[in-house]
Amino acid sequence: GGPDWQGLLKWSLSYNDGTGPPQRKLDDEERRWFYQAMESAFEDEGERLKQDMLILAQSHDGEVQGVTLERQCDIMEDVEDLVAQIDLAKTFVKMEGMALLMKIVRERGKGGDGKSDLSRLRAGALTAASTCINHNPEAQTDFLRRGGIEAMAEVVVDKGEDVKVRAKALSVIAATVRHNNTAFLQFLHAAGLDIVVLALKDATATREDAQRSAVLLRKGFRLLEYVARETLQKFGKTVPQVRGVCLANAPALAVSCAESDDVEVRESSLAFLAECMAHDPAAMADQVRATQGLVGSLRDKVALEGGDQAEERMDEIDLARRILEGLK
Repeated sequence: GGPDWQGLLKWSLSYNDGTGPPQRKLDDEERRWFYQAMESAFEDEGERLKQDMLILAQSHDGEVQGVTLERQCDIMEDVEDLVAQIDLAKTFVKMEGMALLMKIVRERGKGGDGKSDLSRLRAGALTAASTCINHNPEAQTDFLRRGGIEAMAEVVVDKGEDVKVRAKALSVIAATVRHNNTAFLQFLHAAGLDIVVLALKDATATREDAQRSAVLLRKGFRLLEYVARETLQKFGKTVPQVRGVCLANAPALAVSCAESDDVEVRESSLAFLAECMAHDPAAMADQVRATQGLVGSLRDKVALEGGDQAEERMDEIDLARRILEGLK
């Protein structure tokens, strides 16, 4: 049989909580047993990952081979946990795991009782993809080869999709483009900035939309802020995509989020605007002045300093002051 996991756990814990006997060096036989147990654990997890993938590969709208949609969601959570281990993440990629996740994300529910579970399943697939891609060049390359950025962009702009799923798709894009020049350039050339800005405009069309879409706004602004900063550092100049999309829209987006109930939405919109100011200070200063209500909103934020809300809104106040100083 396999290793005595309960015994191994008790043995390990007793040496870490102080209840076990005084620590001593393991002899060769004990050390061999311990490492065999650890290797067996990895093999078991590898097998578990394969089993999970087999079930999910057959998933569709509803039950598959007696496995309910709710159970498929639980299995996807197990995949999320497993691919957090870099060795298993690499195994997952070799077993066509990224293709499987993209297939699940592209599937759409037909409404009814299972709609929320379908959204949960797709959100789980996106979380697993983001985890797998993070700091994993092999997964990033595989994802790009399969048109992953374009596929995620489709999810981001799909207004019929659950907002949490759309936000997760932004997280996958962010994980892919960070520290990967190929992915970064592919995102720019795939009209990625246009797509993110379009999604943010839709999400701020009304106050109700903005409240419902806070998670999407946070992710979107952070991604735009990163791209605006990185393009200046990478290329030493403002690339056409950033000028035509980011610089042109940052002031209006900042106004639309100025009164958001979500502090991180307010902060991230201002952080994005501040990064855009660095590209072309004079032109951006003119735009900020010309954007109705923006200068007044920035002054109101700075005026909060010293008040009851100053501590919790300090980052927001600092960003507003930084932008106003750029107008002088």
